[in-house]
Amino acid sequence: MARRITTLTVLAGLVLTIDLPIYPEGMEPLIGVFLGLAAIAALFGMADRRSRFELVIMAPWAAALLLAFLVGSLHNGESQQAIEDALPYGLFALGLLGGRGADRPRTLLRIGFWVCVADTAVSLWLMDSFGAGIRSSYNYYKITAGLPIVGIYLARVLQVTKTSAHTLSASALHLVLVVFLAAGIIFSITRGMMLGALLSLAIAEYVRRPSQAILGGTVVLLALLAYSSAFAEFGVEYLRLGQESTIEGRFREIESAWEGFVGSPLFGQGLGSLVEADGSKKAFVHNVLAYHLWKFGLVGSGLLVLPLFAIARELRSTSRTLRGLALGAGIGCFAYLVTCAGYKTYYLVWIYGVVVGASLSYFEELRRAAASQGEKPASSPMADQPRLGTGGGRPHLAKR
Repeated sequence: MARRITTLTVLAGLVLTIDLPIYPEGMEPLIGVFLGLAAIAALFGMADRRSRFELVIMAPWAAALLLAFLVGSLHNGESQQAIEDALPYGLFALGLLGGRGADRPRTLLRIGFWVCVADTAVSLWLMDSFGAGIRSSYNYYKITAGLPIVGIYLARVLQVTKTSAHTLSASALHLVLVVFLAAGIIFSITRGMMLGALLSLAIAEYVRRPSQAILGGTVVLLALLAYSSAFAEFGVEYLRLGQESTIEGRFREIESAWEGFVGSPLFGQGLGSLVEADGSKKAFVHNVLAYHLWKFGLVGSGLLVLPLFAIARELRSTSRTLRGLALGAGIGCFAYLVTCAGYKTYYLVWIYGVVVGASLSYFEELRRAAASQGEKPASSPMADQPRLGTGGGRPHLAKR
């Protein structure tokens, strides 16, 4: 019963994110409902042993936050800002517990995929035109959170683990939606998002089939060299590669944050600290690495990284294809956060947690289904791309 409640509340929270503001002005009623759903999902999710295991893994984050609170108070940081700084980490943990404790992880992944599609649809619908220099983010800032990268990951996971009941028309629709998500990335003209998506794809393909990935990368590189002038013109006209004002402003932010880190390299400036850039005080910078070194220092940043490695280790027994998709998506999203401040988007970090937790649970289901069919373990070198059949109404890995 607890797992069913977890599933329902997480689903409600995912759907609600479509209408949440990306830049809220204070605590709005809708945000309060969202936070309540996230808390309820995590609370009931902890009834599952796997969620409690993830909670133990995330313990270093609690130590890092407590240490950063203490350091921030010593550096006269703003208390209200300190709470706001800590919120994304708590929301990721709540999402992880909810996604891990749900009884229908594939359903969560599917609904999460449609949330990403809806975000992209609104972005493209509100565009004034599709001419050169027009960005979808001019009229819809939420697209800059980077959900299309998450959506492409979910699309690929759902595709490679599809059941035999999927028809040709369903596969065609799936392909159209993936192209649609890619269009959202292109027409947002967010260079960091494009970089993250390409890096995600490259890593996933390399983990899956290293030799083919290297060969494909070589072909792409040669094509870029052969048509360098055409690609350069396209980059200037459509991708804002010639516009340096934004990049220069973000480098000034990073320099200010770096000065704060150099002043206290071990523990940083703590939560609630501010930097001055371009004549204004800022509580964040457009670079997740610079942000964490500035606020947490080397010690706190190390504590924040430990659980991420532990979660990645849980993929060891997963098939090479799914492991590649998960690692590629994680690194791709991180690469995007290095170029923006999406890590401060409250509903995005919760979605990250839900997707990570639901993915781990779904991959476990696939392994159990494969084991029940007497197959080789997914970690075997012979186990690469899973193909699914049906058995007992649940997806399972089909024998080669």
